[in-house]
Amino acid sequence: MEPRTPNTQHKRGEAMKRPPMIVLLVVLLLALAVPAHADGIIIPRPPPPDQPPFRGFPLTIKYHRVTVTIEDQVATTHVDQVFINDARFAGEGTYIFPLPEGASISEFAMWVEGEKFEGKLLTKEEARAIYESYVRRQRDPALLEYVGRGAFQASIFPIPPGDERRIELTYSEVLMLDEGLVRYRYPLDTERFSHRPIEDVSISIDITSKEALKAIYSPSHAIAVDRQGDYRARVG
Repeated sequence: MEPRTPNTQHKRGEAMKRPPMIVLLVVLLLALAVPAHADGIIIPRPPPPDQPPFRGFPLTIKYHRVTVTIEDQVATTHVDQVFINDARFAGEGTYIFPLPEGASISEFAMWVEGEKFEGKLLTKEEARAIYESYVRRQRDPALLEYVGRGAFQASIFPIPPGDERRIELTYSEVLMLDEGLVRYRYPLDTERFSHRPIEDVSISIDITSKEALKAIYSPSHAIAVDRQGDYRARVG
């Protein structure tokens, strides 16, 4: 009688029948660690000649809210920001939002007293020219980190002292799949360009996948994961 050997073909067949697993890595990065490709900011214009120069950014970010939908490898990010003018004079500026490589804008709006204003897409060269012009005036080299492959730009209408402007933006990108790992990044360093600390910052991510989700984690921030079965989850 021949000795029995393990049925490796049967085991291999079972392994092949198991659904592939996806690991989602959520990274919320500071711009100091990597080149920034998100985080909308307003570059203020110099104050009038009769006003003293304002050190730093005279604008405060009231809130910065990000909602993300990830379906398989397509991520749609919606950014909602409100800026407040803390200066003693009316302020104007240029809103800049650098984009991740390959991302496309589907919505951009600035609301002024209930009226909607559309944005304009800048080339890399145009965005860099704006940043370098500001750096020469304000000597703030940190802004150079915001130069990406493309950026949205919108002129911010005069903001009266104490008044605010709301800006909404939505963009989509395809996330790379590397050996079962899908990585979503959102550089979050807005506070560095706010006159006062931001009290309201939130990021919410809804995930839907055709493949089972094995793990969802962030190496940079503590996150709460609400699983809704094997193929759906909410991260916040």
